[in-house]
Amino acid sequence: MYGSLLLVCLSLPTQAADRPSSPAPDEVANVVPAEQTAQFDAEQLAVETKRYVRQLNANSAAERDAAEAALVKLGPEVLGHLPPVNRFTPAEVKERLGRVRSVLETKVAKAAAEPTRVTLKGQMSLAEALESLEQQTGNRIAKYRQRSGTVTVDFDQVLYWQALDEILDQAGLSIEEYGGVPNTLVLRARGDGERDRAGSASYSGVFRFEPIRLESRRDLRNPDVNGLRLTVSITWEPRVKPISLRHALDTLELVDDQGNPLSVDSQRMAMNASAESGVSAIEMALPLVLPPRGVNKIASLTGQITAMVPGSVQTFSFDELEGARDVEQRNAGVTVTLEQVRKNVDLYDIFVRVTYDDASNALESHRAWIFNNDAYLIDAQGQKIANIGLRGTRAGRNEAGVALLFDVKGGLEGCQFVYKTPALILNLPVDYQLKGIDLP
Repeated sequence: MYGSLLLVCLSLPTQAADRPSSPAPDEVANVVPAEQTAQFDAEQLAVETKRYVRQLNANSAAERDAAEAALVKLGPEVLGHLPPVNRFTPAEVKERLGRVRSVLETKVAKAAAEPTRVTLKGQMSLAEALESLEQQTGNRIAKYRQRSGTVTVDFDQVLYWQALDEILDQAGLSIEEYGGVPNTLVLRARGDGERDRAGSASYSGVFRFEPIRLESRRDLRNPDVNGLRLTVSITWEPRVKPISLRHALDTLELVDDQGNPLSVDSQRMAMNASAESGVSAIEMALPLVLPPRGVNKIASLTGQITAMVPGSVQTFSFDELEGARDVEQRNAGVTVTLEQVRKNVDLYDIFVRVTYDDASNALESHRAWIFNNDAYLIDAQGQKIANIGLRGTRAGRNEAGVALLFDVKGGLEGCQFVYKTPALILNLPVDYQLKGIDLP
């Protein structure tokens, strides 16, 4: 589901006596400026990374601090060159590498949550236009290559959702929100009378907000149960897969067409929804107080959601599986522990525990996503063996346990177990505004 990082193993000294000689004072102070990092090619970056990683174990605190700062300034590109920590890694190096990874992973995750933009101009086929959108943004779209027709566009750094909506309007298409293809938008023919997408939604970050339904209730016997429910569809760029969305109802501010405020009708503090695999949108029904009969529309609605978003994926590899017990590996803010490998008749159970420094409630309330993490064996011939089933074994605020079942012919000797999981989980606030919503 997520991408992975290439990790380069480096041999680190474990004792003070084995430490390299201290660098010259001017070398210690030479923290690479951010504007210079772009000048490094991959080989130079690997060399610089190795030099500063070794300096994390230098004799003086000043040298270690300078090395840590230098690694951060090298930027997110350095993540692929940082060594994994293991039982031979000195404690302070482990701590400093963890801080470096945390800072850089946070930058990566926040950058990924920035909206993409499209530049495209001219008349072209629908397929050409959508293929260009995919290439420019990394957002996959399905079921359009068999459709004919042309579109005329003039986009100059236009937000992805705005560009896509305009193209779909010209083609008479819309999005099947339950398309069933992970991390991909699935297109469908637009129904009779279905309104245009452009102009009916608002865009904020990687998200698209559209009011899709209003339901009012007026009880003639008991006015206390009167109410208005506004359903908002929230869609995201498919390259960004949130774990869940949370809408704090106290962030809602509404004004009617007469300039008067409208109220939220709920005792709940917030609404929560999980993002399911193969589903490209979440619907939230906002409970409102039914306005007086003279009110014709909601002139303005503002609110804020919090998106729980995974960072980039770390890869954890374990060998010598037979007899393995409580083998721990740590990268950035996540630790993966191979608890045990157990024979199960003709199959094998591999028990894994995933622990985050801070899971941002991702494992306490929305843990189904962790069952979609990639986990497999590589046999002695280099062939990939997928698991044939899994089950949860433990659940906590910042940790989860999973048992994976494998069918391996000839035993586990020479096999390697690979587990991939996001390095950290971020909570990203997203403000939005909707205008001119006609009341029923």
